Amino acid sequence: MFDRAKDYGESALAAIGLQPRRSTSDYLLPALGLFGVGVLVGAGLGLMFAPKRGAELRGDISRGVRTVGEKIRRRRESIDASDADASEAGDDVLTAVPTR
Repeated sequence: MFDRAKDYGESALAAIGLQPRRSTSDYLLPALGLFGVGVLVGAGLGLMFAPKRGAELRGDISRGVRTVGEKIRRRRESIDASDADASEAGDDVLTAVPTR
């Protein structure tokens, strides 16, 4: 019902040559996306033009990637362990429930 009223309102505005008002998210989300892309491009260019030798820069990038990979692996192991603990707790609850 709300959609139908919204459509009528928009068509009435269009009939008199007006447009519906844009919400804040219509402006904000694309702007934040472009800002994020700009940050990534700037960081990449900053790394490429840093006053380091190529081998040293590649080593820094390689160490950073390995560090992130290690953090992801540890996080996954932690999640797997907590998932197993939750599964065991659920099994304990199910076995404790009396059957009729």
